[in-house]
Amino acid sequence: MLKKERQIYILEKVKREGRAITNDLVEELGVAEDTIRKDFQELSKKGLVRRIHGGVLRMENNIIDFNERITMNPTIKQQLAMKATELISGKSVVYIDGGTTNLKFAESLPKDHTGTIITNSPAIALALCEYKNIKINWIGGKLDPVTRIIKGTSSIKQIEAMNIECCILGVSSLSPENGITFPSFGEAELKKELIARSSQIIVIANKEKLGSVSTFLAADISAIDILVTNETDERIIKSYSKRGPQVIVYDVN
Repeated sequence: MLKKERQIYILEKVKREGRAITNDLVEELGVAEDTIRKDFQELSKKGLVRRIHGGVLRMENNIIDFNERITMNPTIKQQLAMKATELISGKSVVYIDGGTTNLKFAESLPKDHTGTIITNSPAIALALCEYKNIKINWIGGKLDPVTRIIKGTSSIKQIEAMNIECCILGVSSLSPENGITFPSFGEAELKKELIARSSQIIVIANKEKLGSVSTFLAADISAIDILVTNETDERIIKSYSKRGPQVIVYDVN
């Protein structure tokens, strides 16, 4: 196999599985370990993958428009969101971060849910207007027209003055080795403050977000208290749980 063909194979594997491991590729392609390492080095220099010990991860640096994201895996997002609503029963102050999965979460809350919900998402705030027993607190700041979330210095300052009982954190990319990362510096900074001010962090993540990495770090995986996902591979689940989070798996497709 030529180098170009081999690197295409690696990129396709990373796109499909979120990662590529050196030992696996040595066996699959029948080449030397040093050859694979050189391929990883070249692909990493081009910004196509992120190197980790023993392999590479998928890079996620594109900020996808909200309207496009909301059409991606809607059934899986809905099912995960519905299951996750059980985790905030009895909590009086919950922050629901922006994101299409978190929008499904807000829409799936029991109609008799009582308490205060804080959000930086206009879509989530509007969805919650249907709930008579929920008090909605809106985070002000600059609206990003692509992600449809409020962020910026003003938002961060408001969060600095809060004590949040539970935060449903929106995420872009999750990796045991590289943590919680985002393609936008501003969004990563907002998430850092949310994590710092929240007693509990819950993340609802489709398995496609696992094993990927973006440019800007918000926190290590250990910052997550509960990870709700449809990933069923025990090896992958263990790679997260051993770093701190309780992983709750729902086998939805």
